[in-house]
Amino acid sequence: MKRLLFALLIYGSAAWGQTLEIIALKHRSAEQLLPQLAPFVESGGALSGVDRQLFLRASGRNQAEIRKLVAVLDTPLRRLMISVRQDGTNAEDARGADVSGRVTVGGDAPGVSGRARLYQSDSRSRRDTLQQVQTIDGGRAAIMVGQSFLLPLRQVVMTPAGVVVSESFVQRDLGTGFVAVARVSGERVTLEISPRDDTPGSLPGSVNVQRLLTTVSGRLGEWLELGGSGGEYSASSTAITSYSAGSASRQRRLLLKVEELP
Repeated sequence: MKRLLFALLIYGSAAWGQTLEIIALKHRSAEQLLPQLAPFVESGGALSGVDRQLFLRASGRNQAEIRKLVAVLDTPLRRLMISVRQDGTNAEDARGADVSGRVTVGGDAPGVSGRARLYQSDSRSRRDTLQQVQTIDGGRAAIMVGQSFLLPLRQVVMTPAGVVVSESFVQRDLGTGFVAVARVSGERVTLEISPRDDTPGSLPGSVNVQRLLTTVSGRLGEWLELGGSGGEYSASSTAITSYSAGSASRQRRLLLKVEELP
């Protein structure tokens, strides 16, 4: 494979009056630098690489330009710490009233007895998580923490004999975590990240699912807000002898920070 690569480069050199140069890398691999160097190769030139070597076919002037770029980019890999914080609040309240009673007939006069009830409940909860993982500049990092739950599953199947209903349980993995790739340039970092946060829902068998896929950029060491989500609902019902109402809200916020490790 390497011999074929050399042959192709030498043949192109004769056609364009260019020479072949092999550039040895000290810290980065050819795969890491090729995407950044390729746009600077002159028309008719060629650039490829294997492991810690670059194969450049270009004019002397363009070779000098590429060598300068390599000197800037071929730096030691920087160790990084990625922190992802997920803040969340849940709130629910319910209130209502009902009346019940009875009338008895007999004796000297009818009798009436009954009772009335007023009720109200409020609940507030907060769920904050912090996850951290170490990686290197340009490396892929992933972390996931969670649990496995057995959730009820009901299936309804139409058959020639009629409707068949079956009930069973399925295992569902719910967790909180993220997959990220960080690239550092000077004191700034660009991060491709996909966080997730799955929690059991309030109804049996339901799941609250949160997903996000985004790219953010900022300074090393500062918290960056990825986004958030929220939802609210309210309901009420009225009957002759009762009244009930309730509401709930759910808020989530995602933040991240990338720090350089010594």
